[in-house]
Amino acid sequence: MQSLVDFDFILFGATGDLAMRKIFPSLYKAYENGLLSPKGRIIATSRSKLDSHEFKKAVELKSKIHIKKGNQKKWEEFIQNISYLPIELTQADDFKMLQEKISTQSSNIIVYFSISPEFFIQACRNLALVGLSDERVKIVLEKPLGMDLKSCQDINNEIAKYYKEEQVYRIDHYLGKESIQNLLVLRAFNPVFASLWDRKHVKSVEISVFETLGVESRGEFYDATGALRDMVQNHILQILSLVAMDIPQNLDAHSIRKAKLKLLKSLKPLNDEELSHRIIRAQYSKSADFKAYIDEDYVNKQSQTETFVALRVQIANEKWDNVPFYLRTGKRMAESFAQIIISFKNEHLKEYTNHLTIRLQPDNQLSLNLRIKKTGRAMQTDERMLHFNLDNPFIRIMQPYERLILDVIEGNQTCFNHKEELEAAWSYIDPILHHWQANKSPLFYYPAGSWGPSEAFKLIQKDGNEWHN
Repeated sequence: MQSLVDFDFILFGATGDLAMRKIFPSLYKAYENGLLSPKGRIIATSRSKLDSHEFKKAVELKSKIHIKKGNQKKWEEFIQNISYLPIELTQADDFKMLQEKISTQSSNIIVYFSISPEFFIQACRNLALVGLSDERVKIVLEKPLGMDLKSCQDINNEIAKYYKEEQVYRIDHYLGKESIQNLLVLRAFNPVFASLWDRKHVKSVEISVFETLGVESRGEFYDATGALRDMVQNHILQILSLVAMDIPQNLDAHSIRKAKLKLLKSLKPLNDEELSHRIIRAQYSKSADFKAYIDEDYVNKQSQTETFVALRVQIANEKWDNVPFYLRTGKRMAESFAQIIISFKNEHLKEYTNHLTIRLQPDNQLSLNLRIKKTGRAMQTDERMLHFNLDNPFIRIMQPYERLILDVIEGNQTCFNHKEELEAAWSYIDPILHHWQANKSPLFYYPAGSWGPSEAFKLIQKDGNEWHN
């Protein structure tokens, strides 16, 4: 049995929504299932002037409701490991109190920044001032890491003054999903797919991430961010890199991150004409069941922020030259799902195509459509689905944040972004943002609860392809 690693887990922004909905429930489930060291300590911090008792009551009220089938005795044990310390991130003296709570014997200190990125640099500086930047310390940074290439580089460069790259864990919860991790295994260990995974055999690749939800209570954040920054720059480009990268000989952190970086640097830049015609941005409008985006709370009434993006991407390398990659994401869509579809070429009967569908959420499934002969004398064909449910109903599915937090505690960076990956992604996204800011592309609209704007369908139909809903 694997021995558990002791740790001190410092959580900045502990009273926030992410901490209560995801981080504390994930820590608890790991504890409940015997995956956290019982000697592990959780030190929660935020600017709220609470004592530990008051904070634990808040966790009981706001976090426990997100835990399914919890064990009350385990919960009571878990919550005893939490202490609370009010800290102003801009006040260096407050960090001295934090340093006093950390034992000099602590050899594994995780600092999780569930805070706005504008405070990352200040917090790192203040941690370093009290000696919490040595090799014992690992920091976890939540997205978005900047709003463009320059701000991302500025954050990375400033943090590098206090922490080495191997101490920094840039979290993308999509990389902690079971289905995403299965993608690597599917490609690496199945020659039936690996031998067909190139431009000679693949007609197109489609990646879709849809949500039925609107912006909910995140209107202020979302209006300054938009779908391109919120989903495409990180989650979707990470999925794309895992789909299209060369599979390295070793599936270790260094090799996988190096392969992803190489792929991201191979994304073919878009010229002005392509920026105008290969990217569709849109915003949801009022429908019978839902209000318009501009009527959401904390959203500017004249907002031009996109809630939907569809784009046609090409990869400039020998393996994928001329294969279109179609990416799309949106809020207030007809259904919630995330999936990858690989469409294979058929040189003999072009109208019949095999589609490999890799379902990422809400379930973890794999399916392939096949043409077979209908029973009878006539030579007629029918389409059938070869379908696999990859989830085991008898095994607990670990949630992404739980998996990733355990990886940080154990020092495994495989499912975290290297700074050069994020900067390569921003290098591709920046020209799109500049094009939009110069009002060179129209903002389209789609009814809330629909499949998106008609222009997104025309984008893919130009190539003789169709979206799969």
